[in-house]
Amino acid sequence: MNNVITLHGEKRWKAVIEYRTDGGPKSVEHYFEEISDLHLIIEHGPDWNFLIRCTVTLNRTDDGEEQNSVEKALRQDRSY
Repeated sequence: MNNVITLHGEKRWKAVIEYRTDGGPKSVEHYFEEISDLHLIIEHGPDWNFLIRCTVTLNRTDDGEEQNSVEKALRQDRSY
């Protein structure tokens, strides 16, 4: 089961939090602006005692490909 929670449009960070439930693992996606808000999201629940894992990434439409691409590195080399 996958729930998507989007608050106030585009946010900088994405956290995928997986919890253990009676019906098996449950993943919840959260989008937020400040990394310091992550602890509040986890504390809010469902229940942090059943947390399996939390994966935090930058919320990018290209899944970070542009950030780590060879083309971007080449552009930066040429600009120096």
